[in-house]
Amino acid sequence: MVADAQRTGRGIALEDLQGIRDRVRLKRHQRATLSSWPFHQLGEFIAYKARRVGVPVLEVDPAYTSQRCPRCGHVCRKNRPTRDDFKCVVCGLAGPADHIAAVNVARRARTAWAFVSTPDAAA
Repeated sequence: MVADAQRTGRGIALEDLQGIRDRVRLKRHQRATLSSWPFHQLGEFIAYKARRVGVPVLEVDPAYTSQRCPRCGHVCRKNRPTRDDFKCVVCGLAGPADHIAAVNVARRARTAWAFVSTPDAAA
């Protein structure tokens, strides 16, 4: 990831997942899995490697990135009919939920940091 960002002259945007363990409710048998998620460690590794080669890293607010439609801006839980799928109930935009969330993270990064460049969706 860092090598691609360096090669293309771009920055890296990540969701700020601090406190995620406090916000998520899980069944008892799922708690051990959640506690072993190394979000912070992964972010630190990426930031460390990016700093070494001069790639900017930005953490953005993760609120509703997986529920917001990047086309019309509508936010709704029903936009996520399943864990893996996104389908906007207003404009009909559909696609993999992770891809839609990544588009939303990239847009937040562009508004927060003018020099974090991302590929133009129209290109």
